[in-house]
Amino acid sequence: MRNVLVLVVVTLLAATASAQWVDTTLTVPPGPWRLCYNSQDNKVYCDCFSSDTVVVIDGASNAILTSLAVGSHPHDLCYNSTGNKVYCANQDSSSITVIGGASDSIVTTIRPRRPLWDLAYNSQDNKVYVTSHSADSVFVINGATDSIIARVPAGSEAYYLCYNSAGNKVYCANRIAQTVTVIDGVSNAVVATVAVGDYPSAFCANPQENKVYVANFDDSTVTVLDGTSNAVLTTVGVGAGPYSFCYDSVDNRVFCANITDSTVSVIDGASNMAIGTVTVGAGPRGLCYCAPHNLVFCANSDDATVSVIDAGTMTVTATVPVGEGPQHVCYNPQDDKAYVACFDSGRVTVLNAGAGIEEAMNDERITMDVGPTIVHGVLFLPSSLLSTSSSLLSIDGREVMDLVPGANDVSRLSPGVYFVRPASDVERAASGTATKVIISR
Repeated sequence: MRNVLVLVVVTLLAATASAQWVDTTLTVPPGPWRLCYNSQDNKVYCDCFSSDTVVVIDGASNAILTSLAVGSHPHDLCYNSTGNKVYCANQDSSSITVIGGASDSIVTTIRPRRPLWDLAYNSQDNKVYVTSHSADSVFVINGATDSIIARVPAGSEAYYLCYNSAGNKVYCANRIAQTVTVIDGVSNAVVATVAVGDYPSAFCANPQENKVYVANFDDSTVTVLDGTSNAVLTTVGVGAGPYSFCYDSVDNRVFCANITDSTVSVIDGASNMAIGTVTVGAGPRGLCYCAPHNLVFCANSDDATVSVIDAGTMTVTATVPVGEGPQHVCYNPQDDKAYVACFDSGRVTVLNAGAGIEEAMNDERITMDVGPTIVHGVLFLPSSLLSTSSSLLSIDGREVMDLVPGANDVSRLSPGVYFVRPASDVERAASGTATKVIISR
């Protein structure tokens, strides 16, 4: 398709009502905490920490299919795509409940007989990993047999896990030791112990750069590790109390929620530099990236909202009220929904991930062709249509780029819907409020 602008007149309507974002609200047992998504059966699982249950939700209908009794204080979930199983780490009963993805029934219970915390899945070797902070260890589980095949020594208070598919390694954060234990995905051997910052509390893997990011909660930094050499590349200053991450695969950026100062820091994946800070709601905890819309959903635990962040512009485009105490968010790509576990209200709020700014044709131009121009890298503005410089607006009406007649390089911008607004009052009056384009990659 030629990158020639077709004038399409639209009126931008502010997305003020939360109704366009909220699909439904589900009442679940007390203490919904973590979520995970089953891509084979299009189901979402929510562990309810205070009631020792896991709720299974149908991704298409949002109906609750069943509630399963698991061990005491279920803390984390992970999905085994090879075996189509969900693993639930039960903190106080020192067990892991294995749930069949197709049957919605408990397949077996694995008993490391140590208090458990975090889970991670190795898709290359079909292994599941779980931390025991009391044993300073990581237990390795065969994903086919659901048996424990290794106990890997880690550092003091081994809590958090991360799997890096680029290097086939598992990373364990040792909070008191202030180290990260690096485990080989094939041999289960410890290949490195890396000193990081104070109280490491979260991870994120960047498969594009083969890097791993460690949130150091008590010194407000992020340690960046090289996935090949296991060396520390740099330490990045972020906001107070870095608590969780998500990775933006479109822009190659890492978003870090800082729970103490209610901000989200943005780190460039190539340069390892902090490139932005986004102010969100109070007590940001869970982050979730939605690639089709290039959005980050941030669960703000202290003000019962979710901040919707445009990952490209690093700005909040909406603040959506959800239940009290939102903790965790997961995305269902098949139905384009985001699920929010609201701990204090006993609810899971389901969001329409594609909701946002509505469009409406001006009355006087209602018969116009409404098809937008799709551009790839270069937006061409014919001088016959626009003789002066113009502005490119994001979908929420913010100016993101100055445009001139002729070729304009838009390759740095995130894919999505944008609007061209003529700078000239005369041309703006003649053409309407804005001109719609879609930037695609």
